Amino acid sequence: PTAVKLSPKDLSAIDTLIINGAECEPYITADNREFLECSDTVMRGVKAVKELLGIKNVVFGIERNKPQAIDLMFSLTKGDAGYAVHPLDSRYPQGAEKVLIEQVTGREVPRGGLPSDVGVIVMNVTTVSTLGKYLDTGMPLTTKRLTVDGDAVNQAKNVEVVIGTPIEEVLEFCGGVKDDFAKLLMGGPMMGTAVADLQSPVLKQNNALLCLSEKAAALPAPGPCIRCGRCIEACPMGLSPVEIAGAFQKGNVEGLNEMMVDLCIGCGCCTFVCPAKRPVCQTMNLAKVMQKKGGGK
Repeated sequence: PTAVKLSPKDLSAIDTLIINGAECEPYITADNREFLECSDTVMRGVKAVKELLGIKNVVFGIERNKPQAIDLMFSLTKGDAGYAVHPLDSRYPQGAEKVLIEQVTGREVPRGGLPSDVGVIVMNVTTVSTLGKYLDTGMPLTTKRLTVDGDAVNQAKNVEVVIGTPIEEVLEFCGGVKDDFAKLLMGGPMMGTAVADLQSPVLKQNNALLCLSEKAAALPAPGPCIRCGRCIEACPMGLSPVEIAGAFQKGNVEGLNEMMVDLCIGCGCCTFVCPAKRPVCQTMNLAKVMQKKGGGK
C-alpha cells in the first residue's frame, strides 16, 4: 500500500524514488496513456513525494517501446539535476519491483527485504498521478484506467472506468465480445486472474481486462520434463525451477529453503518458455506454500 511505502523505518536512508513506467505485462498500455494524458498530475505527485519526504533523486523507468512517454518525461525534467529518465529494455518482467530496482540502480534487494532496505521507494506512475490529482482536487480514487484487449474483444482500447462498474458493461462499451470468446482475465496474460462472472466489478487494483478466444485460452497438454534448462535461463530471479519442482515432489522443505523458492515473483516466464508445456509456475507457487507451511502438500 502507498501509505506503507511512504513510511519507511528509516526515511533518512532513502535516496532514490523510482517511478515505474514499465508496463507490468504484455498487452497492457494503461500506464503509458497515463504518462501521455496526465503528465501534469504525474509531475505534481512526484514533486510532492520528493519534497515532502526529502528524497534526493527521482528516476523514471520507462521501456524503450514507449518513445513518446520517454521524450515527454525528458522534456519535463530537462535541466533539473534531481530528475532522470532511464530507458529500459522492452523485456518482461521489467516492471517487477526487484527487477526494476536492479536495472535502474544496480542495487539488489536482499532476500526477505524491501526496496527501502537498499535506499529506494518504487511507485507506479498511475499511483503518483492519482496522488497529484488528489492534491489538486481533494477527490479520492473513484475511477480506474483499464486496457481492454485480447483476440476476442471487438474494439481494443484504453478506457477510464468508475470503480464498481460491472465488467460486462465495460466490454459492451468496447463493442462486446466475439462469438469465440471463451475466457476473461483480470490483468495480463502472464499473471492475470480468470474471471468467473462478468457481473464482477472493476476494482481499484485492476489495470486490464483480457478477452481470449477458445484457441488462445486452450491449455496445451503437458509432456515430460526434458531437462533442457530453459526455465532456469528465463527466470529473472536466477532460480532453478526444474530443481525446485523436484524438491516439491519429494516434500523436501529444506531443499526449497536452500534453493530460495520464496524469491519467486510468479511472473510465469518459466511456464512460457517450457517446450514440454509443463505448469512450472503453478508448481513454483505450490512449492512456496509448502515452504511457508514447513511441509505437506
